Amino acid sequence: MRPPKETAAVKLPFETGEYLITWQVPDRKGGHLAIPGLLTVEQGKSPAGILYGDLPIEWMSEKAIGVASFPQHHTFDVLTGRLSNGAYVALMNGELSYSFPENGRAVGAFAALSLDAFDMSEHRRYAAIELQVEGLESVAGVAPISHVKMPMKAGDEPVWEATVDKDARFTWSGSGQSMTFSYDYSVRALDGYEFRMAFGPVLRLSSDQPLAIVDWWLEWVRPLRQLISLLTGAPREVRYLLMAVDSAAPRSRRDQVFGWDITHLPVNSNRAAVEEIRSAASLASDDLSLLDLLQAWQQQVAARHPLFETYGAMVTATDQHPRSRFLLLLQALEGSYGFENRAKHQADNEKYSAKREGVLARAQELLEKTDFTFVKKNLRREAQQGLDSALADLLKRLPDVVSEELETTELVKTVRQTDTSKGTLSLQAALTRARNALSHGSESFEPQHLATVADILERAVRSEAIRLLGAPLDAQKRAAKKEER
Repeated sequence: MRPPKETAAVKLPFETGEYLITWQVPDRKGGHLAIPGLLTVEQGKSPAGILYGDLPIEWMSEKAIGVASFPQHHTFDVLTGRLSNGAYVALMNGELSYSFPENGRAVGAFAALSLDAFDMSEHRRYAAIELQVEGLESVAGVAPISHVKMPMKAGDEPVWEATVDKDARFTWSGSGQSMTFSYDYSVRALDGYEFRMAFGPVLRLSSDQPLAIVDWWLEWVRPLRQLISLLTGAPREVRYLLMAVDSAAPRSRRDQVFGWDITHLPVNSNRAAVEEIRSAASLASDDLSLLDLLQAWQQQVAARHPLFETYGAMVTATDQHPRSRFLLLLQALEGSYGFENRAKHQADNEKYSAKREGVLARAQELLEKTDFTFVKKNLRREAQQGLDSALADLLKRLPDVVSEELETTELVKTVRQTDTSKGTLSLQAALTRARNALSHGSESFEPQHLATVADILERAVRSEAIRLLGAPLDAQKRAAKKEER
């Protein structure tokens, strides 16, 4: 007997897989050729197409038909086609390659499947998007069901009730955008033998200024994924992405976007998964706006804040080497300190520069020319602003447990054992020496020892980023503390 089919809270318009298609390929005369082929949209792969038939090959000359150089490559903004099931596709920001006169391949950054035909020459613009990112429920901090009623003993009224929590929905707006978090649900009660309900988190975002898919992705979806990953402490996946020209359009009429990092596996919420993913911030209990946090992230990136430039690229990455993680996290912290204290550093530089010029003037009078040249060449041009200062400032703000954890790591112990100076090397100095040794290639450390420190430093970076986004102190502390399982 076949097991009962799982009830899906969110049903997408299209499925991953392979589709028969007729491509509209630009010829070399300003028109288009109808070319049969295939479209493949799969999880973890860029959308791609195969083309068969009389392709618009560039021949060596008009008189030498049949003589051509292969492979031939052509970039495109939009490549359109129609599926055998009647739907339409736009393959975007990609490359056409012809291996032979009758065999070609197209690969794009994104593909949009739609029930409406696409323009062959320009990107469609959308007023709204709908998506699901892994961990949304944990960040929201609220469950979809407020209470249930069920018979507890024989003789009780055989009635089952589930009340949807009206507070399990958030709406935020500002600066021309509106965002809504809610739970979509479906019910299965068709055969008289079972009754099932399923809930799934859904985020909807609309803009007064319609955007193309690439712009939606770069300006909103990717930063949102980075933000959710930051709050939950691990890389999170985009489960699906739907686009709407009209924000009132039903899900079945929305365009579905395919890309290598979109899984197309919408999830049903359950308590075990929600509790497994622990968020430093809770939209419900911390009274936070996800839209405000996202716009704050965008502002930090636009300002070229070093922490967000460095950690933003790390937060969704997997399988990083401990050495790289350790160095990049320290770079993020040092850059953040410098960026936040740039006015003071500028004043220090001006004071230092004046003193430097005075010292060099006196040295020129007293030293031989070669000695003076040596001093001038090796005397710093700017006031020192090092990693020591950044770490000392950070450790003062973080919970004491962070410093205590770092103090007991094998990496810090190893650096202190090799120190020849009198007294105990400070924690920030030990970490700085480890960084310098790795950067200059003068020493190496055990990868596991680096990984342990990197795990602690990443919590520190998360806490610092959350502070800069405007989240409350409790959220910063939760990010810095080690999770107890």
